[in-house]
Amino acid sequence: MSDQSPLVTVYIPTYNRVDLLKRAVESVRNQTYSNLEIIIVDDCSTDNTHAYLKEISGLDQRIRYFIKEKNSGACVSRNIAIENALGEYITGLDDDDYFLENRIEDFISNLKFLNCYQFLFSGMIFEKNNIRKKSTNIKPKNIDKNDLIYSNFVGNQIFCKTNIIKKYGGFDMNLMAWQDFDCWLNILFKSNGEARFINSYNYVVNDNEHLRITNQSKEKKIIDVYDKIINKYDFDLNMRRIFSVNLKGYGVSVPLINVFLNVKSRKDFLKIWFWIRVWKFFSL
Repeated sequence: MSDQSPLVTVYIPTYNRVDLLKRAVESVRNQTYSNLEIIIVDDCSTDNTHAYLKEISGLDQRIRYFIKEKNSGACVSRNIAIENALGEYITGLDDDDYFLENRIEDFISNLKFLNCYQFLFSGMIFEKNNIRKKSTNIKPKNIDKNDLIYSNFVGNQIFCKTNIIKKYGGFDMNLMAWQDFDCWLNILFKSNGEARFINSYNYVVNDNEHLRITNQSKEKKIIDVYDKIINKYDFDLNMRRIFSVNLKGYGVSVPLINVFLNVKSRKDFLKIWFWIRVWKFFSL
């Protein structure tokens, strides 16, 4: 392995979605950048996932897999993969999503930014009924911990040095939702660093009517997660009010005082995006 071709770990947690898993795995195997290891962690599936993992790992030596003895959630699966990762760099993939073939190469082409930033993130494409649509969220070029409380600009995956995500503890298995959001917050709060946006749309999110964990969240569950996060990072009152607007997307009623904030210390684009969200709040 040369310095020009570092090993990249791609981790995939899975549970009882073998057909979708196959698509996800093939999207990694077919990357234009080939120096990869693929770590799949199965959360005690009862379909034919185990047979598939045995077969595909025999066909591609880049693939390793772990089968958990009991069902314990995606965060535990992700952390198992992270702990066992051999790559210098790492990124994740959900089993019902997939990569476009240039995703890893796009990140490798921007490795210079990891000298200054904690992680990289890109744009996403949402696919529903075989129709693709790019995410329309405003994507700032760089974000810090104070920016991220407005919205999860990052999305559900990052690309970073493996030692970074190991250093800051991976994913919090005590959260029932927002596990990815929390992981990015955790890295930026503990490092007091920044993240960098790569202007490439190369991650396809399956936006069909699959039951994602967050879609199943009831009001009590998401409020409990909100409370855990604001206490975990010791948010002050103003930060709590700003962060609470993220609850609106889960059907939680947010007090108007939390919406009408005069935030003077943030970047202009964040103010604009925040007020766009306020406008949408009243348009629902």
